[in-house]
Amino acid sequence: MKHWRRNLYAICAAQLLTLIGFSSYLSFIPYYLQTFTGLGDTEAMNWTAGFQTAGMLAMMIAAPIWGGLADRYGRKIMLIRSTAAALVLVALMGVVTAPGQLLVLRVFQGVLCGTVSAAMTLVATGTPAKNLGQSLGMLQMTQFLANALGPFLGGLAADAFGYRAVFPGAAALMAISTTVIVFLVRETRDPQAPVVQRAKFRLSPALLTQTVGANALILIGSLTGTSFANSVLQPVIPMYIKSLAPDVDRLATLAGSLTSVTAVTAAAAAVGIGWIGDRFGQKRTLMVSMVGVALLAIPQAFVSTATQLMIWRAVHGVFMGGIMPTANALLAGSTPPDRRGSVLGLASGAQAGGNALGPAVGAAVANAWGMSSSFLTTSAVFALLTTLVGAFVRSAPPAEPEEPAATLAPAAEGKG
Repeated sequence: MKHWRRNLYAICAAQLLTLIGFSSYLSFIPYYLQTFTGLGDTEAMNWTAGFQTAGMLAMMIAAPIWGGLADRYGRKIMLIRSTAAALVLVALMGVVTAPGQLLVLRVFQGVLCGTVSAAMTLVATGTPAKNLGQSLGMLQMTQFLANALGPFLGGLAADAFGYRAVFPGAAALMAISTTVIVFLVRETRDPQAPVVQRAKFRLSPALLTQTVGANALILIGSLTGTSFANSVLQPVIPMYIKSLAPDVDRLATLAGSLTSVTAVTAAAAAVGIGWIGDRFGQKRTLMVSMVGVALLAIPQAFVSTATQLMIWRAVHGVFMGGIMPTANALLAGSTPPDRRGSVLGLASGAQAGGNALGPAVGAAVANAWGMSSSFLTTSAVFALLTTLVGAFVRSAPPAEPEEPAATLAPAAEGKG
């Protein structure tokens, strides 16, 4: 098996375990807080909002820094660092006794972890150009699948063993993930690259003008807009479901099922759409996916039953599964390999900013004009993003032949 493909499988397996651990506890944070603080519902929700926003803001600041360090010192070590930090912080979350302690750990999590960005950078820099879309699609599928499994498994464990028991279980998954990365992933690097990168590494406006370029900036903006538009719906959907099914007995199960169905269809679509993008053009595939999400958000604003919403969310997930791998493949293809850590780190930080801003905007829009208006806002954002991509993004240049890279691989393979 070629080393890049072995790396891809190992990284996907590690990410699956890590992200199941991450997402296993996020759905019950307010309930967890109430078990040891006696907070009321409103206070618990406010602390939970602060928990989410603080982590995203910290990640927004830290991700570009870690991306630049990945270019300078290596991508594998950054993935090990982020996963190992995650397992320690998650374990500590299981023993907190005050909401402020949990908030501080969440901030450190945002600063130190960022496993998705680290994994994506390692895959993007070690995969042949002609396989980049499909490989990033497989990684994206893994992330969607983990986000579908994590809340379900975490809820089962919490009901069976208590909320605190979920955190050491999540840390154990991350420990396995760290072991997989250490022993199975090999990074192929030019031995002279670290010396060259010390002269190039900067965190200044020059990074945007000299390294990123207009094409990559539009793609980073598109990824940020995608994160923002998706997170607009996060505080709205649970209450929207409640308004559609006020008498259902297992409301939490229904809400979890609606969340999972979108993630499952997105996971199923991600690899296939990545393959389509490699063969028929990433830009064209990205635009079709964005148009599909923009159109499908509209009927979700006018459904009358939870079943109708579930159907539309399932189809919505198919097109969402095409956006991230194609946009990331275009971004990687627009960036020199020795700068991909910096640029993908910048993109990850910008997406964290979108994730931090979206829920506040979604709640404000819903309070002002009703919950349905949040879906129309999402539709409008994706329509704007489609226009920007169509007008300003250039398609990636043709893939270079794989043979020269394959020739260099054996000499450098042992250095990861």
